[in-house]
Amino acid sequence: EFYATMNSELARLDGLINQLLEVARLDAIGHQKEAETVHLEDLLMSCAEAACLHHKQEISEVFHFEISPLALTSRRMLLEMIFGNLLDNAVKYGGHPPRVTVHAVAQGRDRVVVRVTDNGPGVPPENRRKIFTMFFRGNDELQRTKTGTGLGLYIVRTLVSFLKGSVAVTEVQSGTGSIFEVTLPGRQPPTTSRSAARV
Repeated sequence: EFYATMNSELARLDGLINQLLEVARLDAIGHQKEAETVHLEDLLMSCAEAACLHHKQEISEVFHFEISPLALTSRRMLLEMIFGNLLDNAVKYGGHPPRVTVHAVAQGRDRVVVRVTDNGPGVPPENRRKIFTMFFRGNDELQRTKTGTGLGLYIVRTLVSFLKGSVAVTEVQSGTGSIFEVTLPGRQPPTTSRSAARV
């Protein structure tokens, strides 16, 4: 039990250090590699698998995907940080058990919209702008029951802005939960045999 506690605290500290390093290099991180074509379906599936592994959940039991064939031209690492944080949060702050829907569609000719919907308690209206600021953790109950640094959504907002996109959070109209909506430059590939994935 003692070693398990040590390992858990070391993992938490390692995560904090990594996120602090990411924040420190946000201004330069997007210029480290050339942009590439990233297929959104593959990226979101990979981020969902990582989130489920982190929280010891089965992806088939947590996630439902409604993803059109879409491509973004960007540094893959930036997109992994954006959607990795969003999907990890959706599982972490979801209900018991967590249920997450990932919906991605084209908007016009050159934009892509990704919506991540969870079944958690939702974000109060007065906090919907604050959650994207550095170190914001919400109310005392959230801080008591959930570990975190308050950096994930700050990183999301900063990187989405860097990619000339937008991010916002709203509530689920029928029931409880939150919807995080990210809009980024993107497109439907001109020719593709890739079909939407549903789990």
